[in-house]
Parts: sequence; structure tokens; C-alpha cells
Amino acid sequence: MTEELYVGGAQIDFEEARNFARRYFGSEGRTWSYPAYDSYPGHPGPAVGHADLLAVALLNAHQKPVETYYGLESMLPIINGRLADPHLTGSLAEAGEQTIEALARLFGTLDEHKPSQVGLTKLSKVLHRKRPELIPLYDKNIYSCYVGEGRPLPEDDNRSWFNLAKLLMRAMKFDLESQIDSWRAIAALATGPAVTPLRAMDIIGWRLGAQIRDSSYLGEFRHRRASTAA
Repeated sequence: MTEELYVGGAQIDFEEARNFARRYFGSEGRTWSYPAYDSYPGHPGPAVGHADLLAVALLNAHQKPVETYYGLESMLPIINGRLADPHLTGSLAEAGEQTIEALARLFGTLDEHKPSQVGLTKLSKVLHRKRPELIPLYDKNIYSCYVGEGRPLPEDDNRSWFNLAKLLMRAMKFDLESQIDSWRAIAALATGPAVTPLRAMDIIGWRLGAQIRDSSYLGEFRHRRASTAA
């Protein structure tokens, strides 16, 4: 394990990350999404079912929930068709290029079919629960960790969802694989339902991204390395 952890372009002391995870998984975290999201039963089996669509609200992505539900429901055939790709197995840390491509195609569904109120944030919150070792969560805080000056990906407003997802998967794989023992240690702090190292990385990334987006933090932002994914 390392003394510092990084998610995208942001760094945090390992002990600070572990202390935050304890709060997130503990009683204080009841104001956040654990264990609600991670213990929600949803639809059984590997395919996305109707019950899975409600999980987005448990990570606070609940704006216009009825419209969101119907939007996600309209995507079920194409989502499940792509989710059945045989390359979508294993963990992101061990993913080869064919798996990265399959993940990008899955998220690239939004290039072809993007109903109102559904974007990559809500889609990822549904899909992560079906392959929690492999499919990462995404939101504006994770975006802030990975996209921008001093971060793995430069800004590019013209990227398709497919291309953004492909670059993000490579960058996230690097961060997960290269620090896997540390992420396992963070995940082991879960006090109820077990979480994966990928989910642990999301929890810390969510914290770091919130700090990056806070204007009071921007002056202290630590650029960790040159791009590994662009």
C-alpha cells in the first residue's frame, strides 16, 4: 500500500482516505448512500431489470424520478444486449482492450439513444450494480478528477460518450490496478454489505472531486502526473 492515493489528477493521504471511508461506511454515512445503494436488492440476475432502475435515487441522482425511470426503461433492450457481451466479465483492474471497448460501447449507448433526464451519471449507477468489479460509477465529481488541466484527460466538448468512456476506462483501470492493495484495504472497512475496490475508489474520488470543484480548493489542487490515457 502507498502513503498517498490518487484518483485521476488528485491525491490524498492514505490515512485521510481511510478516515473518510470509515465515516462514509459508519453511522455518519447514513446521510450518504451506504448502505442503501449497496444493499438494495434490485432485479436478480446479470441483466438490468425494472427494479434496478430505482437504484439511481439511492446515490442522490433522483431529479425528476418518474421521467428518469421511463427514460431508462426505454433503453433496456439495447443496454441488456450490450451488457451480454462476453468480454464484460472480470474486474476493471484486469481488463484487456476488448473489455475496455465493450465498456465504451455500453456507455456509448447514450450516443444513439439518450432520453430526457438520462446521462452517463444515472446510467452508470444502474450498470455498476450488475458488474460491481468491472463497471465504474461516474458523476461530475469523478469527471473533475479525470478531466482538465493536470489530469489524465484534456477538456474536449466534442467527445462522444463512447470516446469519453473509452479514455476514462483506461485511466480508471490504471488507478485501480496500480493501487489495488490500497483500494482493497479501503473496501474492507465496509461495515455492512461488502463493496468492491472499484466502489472504494469511487467513494474517495467522489470526495476528491467535490474538493476540486470547490473554488476554495482549486489553489491547493496537486497535479499528480502527466496524462496516462489521452
